[in-house]
Amino acid sequence: MDSQIFQVIDEMEEYVSNCKGKFMSSTEIICNRDQMEEFLRDLRRKAPAEIEKYRKVIARQEEILSEAKNKAQKLIDDTMAQTDELLSQNEIMRRAYEQADEIVRMANEQAQVIVDNATIEANSLKSGATQYMEEVMVYLENIFTSSSNTLNDQYSNLINTLNMYGDKVRDDHKQLYPKDNTAAASSNGAEAEQ
Repeated sequence: MDSQIFQVIDEMEEYVSNCKGKFMSSTEIICNRDQMEEFLRDLRRKAPAEIEKYRKVIARQEEILSEAKNKAQKLIDDTMAQTDELLSQNEIMRRAYEQADEIVRMANEQAQVIVDNATIEANSLKSGATQYMEEVMVYLENIFTSSSNTLNDQYSNLINTLNMYGDKVRDDHKQLYPKDNTAAASSNGAEAEQ
């Protein structure tokens, strides 16, 4: 089955692999926040539809079982009709009973095989869909955690860099007018004492 979730994830991976590396870093990249948020919104839109698709697959097991039971019942009904026809003929009455019993036994065996196979197939579909959804959820959790950590690190690095440059500009500004800064500091101290 083609997964829309994995298509979005593939697009995210391609986007991340094409992002420029952060200066002087081999592990960090610079990415467009709006683009990453669009990917996340797309995943949020498509995940419920994807989950519903697999719920329908799981629900299909009931339909498979019902079809198997209907086939089995039809086989039994056909067999019973043949048995009734045989019994209506007096000259082959005994043989008809024997054949009818054998046909009913075989029909019951075949019906049981059909029901068993349908149950196995339904359980297999359910198990496969459940396993697939587990893998999708784990993969999405990893993507969201990784994206969140990367964005938090980039945001922290940006704040630290801005603070460092702000401190440097303040220091440089103070050095332009050393006398004024001393006088300003003295007047600020005098005002504080009042």
